[in-house]
Amino acid sequence: MISPLHRIVRLLVLLSPFAYPAFLLRFKVAGIPFTALEVFIYLVFGLWLIEGVRDHRNVVWDKPVRRIWYAAFALVAGAAIGVVFSPMILVLQDGTLLNARQVSLGVWKGWVVAPVLYCAVLTQVLRTPEEVRGILRSFLYSAAIVGLVSHLLALFGDGLTIDFRLRGFYASANELALVVVPAILVAVAFLFQRHRPPNRWDTLDLSALAIVSYTLFFTQSYAGILAVFGSLAVFVLLQFFRNPAQRRAILSAFVIMLLAFAAVLATQINTPKFKQFLDFENRSSTSVRLQIYQVAWDLVKKHPLDGVGPGLFQASYREDAARVLGQPPMEWDMPHPHNIFLAFWLNAGLLGLAAFVALLVFAHRRFTYPLLALWAIVIHGFFDTPFWKNDLAMIFWLVTVAIMVLQKEQKSK
Repeated sequence: MISPLHRIVRLLVLLSPFAYPAFLLRFKVAGIPFTALEVFIYLVFGLWLIEGVRDHRNVVWDKPVRRIWYAAFALVAGAAIGVVFSPMILVLQDGTLLNARQVSLGVWKGWVVAPVLYCAVLTQVLRTPEEVRGILRSFLYSAAIVGLVSHLLALFGDGLTIDFRLRGFYASANELALVVVPAILVAVAFLFQRHRPPNRWDTLDLSALAIVSYTLFFTQSYAGILAVFGSLAVFVLLQFFRNPAQRRAILSAFVIMLLAFAAVLATQINTPKFKQFLDFENRSSTSVRLQIYQVAWDLVKKHPLDGVGPGLFQASYREDAARVLGQPPMEWDMPHPHNIFLAFWLNAGLLGLAAFVALLVFAHRRFTYPLLALWAIVIHGFFDTPFWKNDLAMIFWLVTVAIMVLQKEQKSK
């Protein structure tokens, strides 16, 4: 007999992706900053805990779910070590004093602990492939709604960047791209599994795919576009070796994908952004990133074990950039190192980086369709910083847990 409380928890979990944008709603309780998304996660976790204790529900602890718990604990511990060894006060370039310990604790609470609690609930509530499909579909539709709202803001409000890239209600176009990229790959995975004849879910999935793809195009995020096509290329190559009897059809699909990529590229060749993208000498997104990587690697060498502390890359970059580069950097305001591996290392130390790499290894023990979204996150992460933000951390854990639950289902069969 399923209790009403269990039904409520399950419903909240399945609809949780619609709460991801709630991180924008910020407030303080007794001087401690929170977001509405954090409060939602604490509520769901608390209800799940009460329901589990009251109904004496056993904790799912078998493989491969157990592995994700180990990695999540290692990440929390690595980030906590970074908090402990972070400086109390940092002096910024303009002489301002930054309460570095407070910043670090806030990032640890909101970007690491709360998402890990969400991960814990997901591993216990999601039991079947149907439930995995349901929550991934919620994420896809949530991203589609975000895309629609972004376009409406661009038409009637302040939804564009200064260089006319779509950003919606996010601080930058890249943040919007980081949300819709994994959603695109989830939709593509659904497309490969569509029903015959198509039902209403297939129609909704296809419509959502069109919206999130359209949204990504207008963010003009080259890293995001590369992540989508890169993930698809990995999938096609994998199918080529796994299905020798269908290699002709797979090669045809690969050619179609290359033509689509060439068509997207053709729309960008003569744009100012693309010309700037190829500029390695003057101030451009490419030259700025090269400076960021240089400074970030120097910080890694200075703090190889504990990192600089959660959320302290921006202050550390301002403090060390001129010394490392031998000149003032082209851009002072750099909140992230624009690389997911460097971000884990600097925010959570070597232990946090090891946890992230372990999760990637565990996720590839068996093929499951959410891997397409994980590949896109990793490819995107070579040029930007997925995970290290409230909603992006939730998306990462959602995709990772979905993979583990489906692996468990395959193993049981």
